[in-house]
Order: sequence, then structure tokens, then C-alpha cells
Amino acid sequence: MDDDRRLFDYTSGRWIYNENARLAERRGEFDVDALRNAAARSIRRRDTDVKSLVKLAEGGFNRVLQVTMVDNSQVLARLPYPSTEPKRLAVASEVATLALLRAHGLPVPRVHAYSIDATNPKLPGRPLGAAWFDLSEQQRLKVLLQLVQIEAKLQTIELPVSGSIYYDRDLPADAPRIAIPDSEFCIGPSTALKWWFKERATLPINRGPYVNAVDVLRAPALKEITWLQEYGRPRFPFQRAYRESMDYRLSQPSDHIRSLEAYLELAPKLLPSDGSLDRPLLRHPDLQPNNIFVSDDLDIVGLIDWQHASVLPLFLTAGIPKYFQNYEDPKLLAFRPPPRPDLSGLDDEEKADVLEDFRCRHIHFFYLAFTQPWHESSSGPCPISFPSAEADDIMRLQDMQEEVDLQLKRIRSFIGVGVDGWTDPDNYEAACFRSRQMRNDGLASLNTEHEREMTGRHWPFNDHDEDE
Repeated sequence: MDDDRRLFDYTSGRWIYNENARLAERRGEFDVDALRNAAARSIRRRDTDVKSLVKLAEGGFNRVLQVTMVDNSQVLARLPYPSTEPKRLAVASEVATLALLRAHGLPVPRVHAYSIDATNPKLPGRPLGAAWFDLSEQQRLKVLLQLVQIEAKLQTIELPVSGSIYYDRDLPADAPRIAIPDSEFCIGPSTALKWWFKERATLPINRGPYVNAVDVLRAPALKEITWLQEYGRPRFPFQRAYRESMDYRLSQPSDHIRSLEAYLELAPKLLPSDGSLDRPLLRHPDLQPNNIFVSDDLDIVGLIDWQHASVLPLFLTAGIPKYFQNYEDPKLLAFRPPPRPDLSGLDDEEKADVLEDFRCRHIHFFYLAFTQPWHESSSGPCPISFPSAEADDIMRLQDMQEEVDLQLKRIRSFIGVGVDGWTDPDNYEAACFRSRQMRNDGLASLNTEHEREMTGRHWPFNDHDEDE
């Protein structure tokens, strides 16, 4: 058995800033013996049939444990972190979503039992993420074609409204719901994270289900207005790297509310004129190689991690999955297949960079090639307007923040961390060193004491107050 402390604590990575907060969010104690027994009973085995319980993986929201029986059959138990929201609905919705998808022939895990956690058989195959970068062009095309076929099958599932999927029995009695015809399922409140982030989890807001597409567009803005009225105060931009573009000024809640109210005026005009694009549709919330299980022949045998999945109107869900996008490349706008790169005269590092660029273009193009384009139509004149000077300021700020985003992407790549500062434990010391080096070099290049003070105080990769 794994040491209990290792089972309870997050051990799969480190953070170069605010690490104590991230570890506290992911620490969760549980009754180890009770989990062993529940796993055995979920597949009709005796408690004494359990041979081992080990931690298999840790993601952004859950810890996955592998329970092995004496005959080497295996069950996976997935435990949400204490910080994962919504506390009960996230699991209830994912369990129902998986059951609905299996009923329609989609390759997803079977859930044997659940309460505040879910216990599943171990999927056959292996995560595609382990081999994605080593696949040949033809192998990538094989996987992409299967993904598009699976997504096409998803679009055949008839759903009545937008929200998240549940068994009717799992929703609280006072929770709104709309039945999915001829089934034991219903659509209830959305489990998407934006509805449950921090204080938003307790707000009396409309999380769905939504009968009308315009309500799907309006509800997020109404949610944020409610939050701002209750908890708003002058704050710096959460993304610390944006603060220089704002001259290190605090943002006012009233400015944010004014922008959201302008959006609410605009929202009805954003609806497509083609009513068929309002049709509620379910897509995978995080379709990327680590959530795709394949056989040795690269046949897709399962898609995992449907937590926080939401049903939304087709016009909001259409598009290339985020992982496979490459919109930054203007050459792809011509919709022509990317040419093979010339690798002659390049060293190994240069070849790797060129091949990665080709892979991104290649995946983006062929995902588009396996789908059909969506042509937008005009909804008449815009109902809101801004004075020229204000519009210029908004566009200038947007351009500056887009440039900051690009710089951050390069800096994170150099340091070797993710968007929240996560890195592999083996890279932790080197990442911390590179971050300090970049900070010191940046401070040394500045001309005034004020610039050095502000840059040092708001450096994105230092420990900081996340609510300032």
C-alpha cells in the first residue's frame, strides 16, 4: 500500500509560485479501508480480494487511485480534490453524462459505483499523450479522423435545452431541471467552472437549464454583475503581467459592470439568424491527447475526463478543440495543406522546432479538412457604440495585452512551467533558477527606480496575494 500521506498529498508536480496554496487545494484525506472495500463491492468482490491500492495519477481536479484484486483485475477510483467545485454536482453530472454517452455508443468509461467519488473499471489501451509527438503524419491523420467521427456521433444526440446532464434522482429537490425525453436523464444547472469559482458558488444566480439561446449568452454577464455588486472592490488585474499596460492602476468594479451592461444590450444581436444553430449540443470539455485512450493500432478505445461538461447551443460549441488549434498561423487562413519543411542544414534542436511548427499546422489543417465550415451572417447594426477616443483606448489595451500573452507564452516555455507555474518535480530547481534569472535581468534593464519597484512587486512568477 502507498503510504497514506502520499495518497492524501499532491506529489505529481511542483509550483514555482504560490505552491502552498496549490498543495492545500489538492490535499484530501479519506478512509483508505472504506475505499478499498467500496472498490471491491462495486465489482461484486469480497473485501479480502483487494491486493493493492496505489495512486495512479493526479490532474487538475481529481486524484486517481488504482485498486488491484488478487486476480489482477483493476478498478480506478477517482476522488475530487476538496477544492473541486461544484462539490456534489460535478460528480453527479459526469456520471450521468458518461451513462448517456455509453447508451449512444460513444467510447467512454463505465461507472460501477459513485457517491461523492466515482469508481470505474480501468480502460483498456493507453493515453495518446504518451506518444502524440512521436506519431507519423499518417498516424496523426488516423487519430484525427476518428475524433471527428466521434464528434459527428455526438451531434446526433438530441438534447432539449442547455445546461449539464444528470440523473433526475441526483439533483436536489429544489434544483431546476428539464427531462430528456424517453430516458432517466435530465438537464439541470451547468457544472462549468465559471459558475462555481470562489464566492460564485454561493450566489443566487441562474445556472440553467436554459430553454432559449439568448439566455445562455446573457447569464454569464448577469452572474458577474451579481458577483461584482456583492464582492466587487478595486483590484489589480488578476494576470499580473497585464498590470504594466494599466499603469499599475486598480480596476474599478463600476467600469466592469458598465462593460457587462453594454454586452447585455449586444447579446441578442449575437444570435445567428439560422435557428438550427441554436440546437443544444454536448462536446468534450477538454479534448486533448492525455484524455484520449488508444489501442496499439491507434484505434480510439475511450475518451475520459468529462467533468464539468456542458450542453450549449451549436453556435457556441462549433470550432476546433483548443489543443488542436493553430489560429496564430496566418498561412492557414488560405486553407491549403502545409508543405513539408526542408530540414537540410539544421541541427537537432532546430529540426525539432521546425517539425513542431509543421505538426501544429498539419493538425489544424486536417481537423478543418474533416469538418465543414460555418458561415457567419450579419444581425443588423450594432446596438452599442463608444466614443472614438474610448474605442481607441480599448483597442490599444487589447493589442498590448495580446503582446503580453505572447511574451508570457515564450517566458513560460523558457522557464519550463505551465500557466499556473506548475512544473515537473525534476525540473523544479532549474525552473526556479531560470525565473530568478529572468527577473534579475529584467530589473537590470530598467531605467528608473519606479519601474524597478513596480516590476519587482508585480513579477508574475513570485509568491503573491491572488485577491489583491
